Amino acid sequence: MHRFHIDAIADPQSLPRVAGAFAQRGIVPDSLSARFDGDTVRIEVAISGLHARQAAIIAAKLGETVTAIAVRLEAVEEVFA
Repeated sequence: MHRFHIDAIADPQSLPRVAGAFAQRGIVPDSLSARFDGDTVRIEVAISGLHARQAAIIAAKLGETVTAIAVRLEAVEEVFA
């Protein structure tokens, strides 16, 4: 599983732009959350089944988004019971 942590400008287009980066690739996130913190919005997106290279490309594209301030990609080990 990969988690994308995005800090963006608190703008009405920030969340749709982030969601759109995944929708354009036909990817439905496992979870997506957003929290406004003053002038920024902190967005976290979790997706399972992505290859590391694909996740890195998406993270780079998210970083090019006009409203993005910072993007961090985290690889999370999936544990199955």
